[in-house]
Formats: sequence, C-alpha cells, structure tokens
Amino acid sequence: IASNLLRYNHSNKHSKMPKQCGEAALSLLECMERSECVKTDGKTVHECLKDPIESDECKAQRNAYYTCKHSQLNMRTRIRGVRVY
Repeated sequence: IASNLLRYNHSNKHSKMPKQCGEAALSLLECMERSECVKTDGKTVHECLKDPIESDECKAQRNAYYTCKHSQLNMRTRIRGVRVY
C-alpha cells in the first residue's frame, strides 16, 4: 500500500496516480496525514501504515484502497470493471 502512496507528490495533487484507485489512495493518504501517528509521533505515513495498530484510525480508507487494488487483479472484476469507491 505505502509504496503506491509514496508516489503521491504533495506539491501537485493532480500528479500521475492510477485512475482506478487514485481516489481511494488520496483518501487514505489524507486520513493518515491527519492521524495521531503522523501528527504527534512525528512518524512518516509509510511508517504508520506498516504498523496496523497505528493506522487503525483509517481502517475504512485502508480497506477501500485494498479492495480497489485487489479488484484489479481479480479476472472477474477486470471484465466487469473496477468499482468506484
């Protein structure tokens, strides 16, 4: 998850993100930036995402991003198209 989010360029919010899961990734990134782990502990988003306990605040966004990325690999969903979250 974090490797795809790290491609996000903070200075340009419309940088090249995958169209299908870009919205879910941005939602997760914004939630993680507002989380206590990043704000008070001073950790990076990548470090907070590695620890499931720290990223518990953004569980819904993380699940939506995972589901979107998983549906890209699922052949049945590839035929139907990726769901918008």
